[in-house]
Amino acid sequence: MAAIHHLLSVSVYIICLCYLLSLTSAPPGLATALSFNFNFSSSNSGDLCDTELRCERDARMGSGAIDLTKNELRANLYSAGRASYGRPVPLWDNATGKVASFSSNFTFQIRPQNETHEKFPGEKCDFNSSDGMADGMAFFLARYPSRIPPNSYGMNLALFNDSNNLNATGDDRVVAVEFDTYFSPMDHSNNHVGIDVDSINSKAYTNVTKRLGSDNAVVTVEVSYDNRTGVLVAHLQISGDERWYTVSMSVDMKKELPQQVAVGFSGASGICIELHQVLSWSFSSTLEEATVLATNSRPPRWLVPVLVPSAAVAFLALVCTVGILVCRRRIWDSDDNDDREHEQAEFERGVGPRRYRYHELAAATKGFAEEEKLGRGGFGNVYRGSLGDQDGSVAIKMFSAESSAQGRKEFESEVKIISRLRHRNLVHLLGWSDSPRGLLLVYQLVPEGSLDRHIHTSCLTWTQRYEAKLSSQFHS
Repeated sequence: MAAIHHLLSVSVYIICLCYLLSLTSAPPGLATALSFNFNFSSSNSGDLCDTELRCERDARMGSGAIDLTKNELRANLYSAGRASYGRPVPLWDNATGKVASFSSNFTFQIRPQNETHEKFPGEKCDFNSSDGMADGMAFFLARYPSRIPPNSYGMNLALFNDSNNLNATGDDRVVAVEFDTYFSPMDHSNNHVGIDVDSINSKAYTNVTKRLGSDNAVVTVEVSYDNRTGVLVAHLQISGDERWYTVSMSVDMKKELPQQVAVGFSGASGICIELHQVLSWSFSSTLEEATVLATNSRPPRWLVPVLVPSAAVAFLALVCTVGILVCRRRIWDSDDNDDREHEQAEFERGVGPRRYRYHELAAATKGFAEEEKLGRGGFGNVYRGSLGDQDGSVAIKMFSAESSAQGRKEFESEVKIISRLRHRNLVHLLGWSDSPRGLLLVYQLVPEGSLDRHIHTSCLTWTQRYEAKLSSQFHS
């Protein structure tokens, strides 16, 4: 059994080792708290809404892109939508105080539509003018799960509404990078990239020379946050323009947002219509893996195909090895039992000394009376007794109750060994009893005492003592 317990311990160690190796051998990109990459223009991307992504209100999977607002021109009036990652993203950990660094890269198009809605015939939306496009889109971090505020459209970019767009609190807090194409009363220009913190009024912004909205231009953006400096940075480039535009500001993520956030995109239009389409998106976070496991109960997707086969192999090896050991143990036990049964059968059949009943020996010693007591041995007392089938007195050794467990083994050993010995200087074992009341041995009584006493205290000559000692050693 000790070997089996040792094997179990070793197997548990192997399984744990497989788990640790799976953690340490993961590629660097996957060792982060969260990492994903979507190419919506790929033909096999499928409809990711309600699977990998959470699509709200007018957002949907379009042809080669995520459409944040309606792509039907006549129905695009006051359209708003959000598309965010479908699972919570750990941003900071309350237990350790650590804040994630993260980086997100994406491409998008804002496509102006030179249309005037039939409900507003007096309004002329000319996409070549500053007022012909509306309203813009944003990359955001907000509470999880994402929720568009009611009555959010137009200049609020599906981030806020008119009641909280200057000072959002509680679950309405948002940190965003906006790409604004319409000049509203709270905007700095009609073509800029800005950073919004709980307000649609950008705390930091950079004007963009080339129009963000164009049928042909693709905008490339990198947004990053460094937990060491606490600075949020956005870099932007428009195809056909080699210049990079940059905006940055310090943001206390622990103050502004909860521990887990929704990450994604939002967009909105007003009377003038434009399409907001995300073409590709990647995201990675550097929050330590131990923090992620404590914060997010769902394990990383790469862990399952690594850990499960390793654990399965280790478990099968454990089962097979334990089975082999159990079979061997049964064989060994069976052999031991056969030997013990054979010896017990010989012992109880009365091969050699006679088997007495307990009451016979009790009567022979007058109920094991104190006056019949001859002395005390290593495992019990010795009494003088008289048996009808024996000539003269006998010595009856009674094993003590406190040594019953060990005495039983000593008892059987003494019966087996001494019953086979025959020597004129050794007392003969005459009988035994294994009653539940006690274990007893019956010896021939030596009235003159033991050989040991005669050697040390009697009047024997030194020659006689030497010969007696030599004889007993030779036959022992």
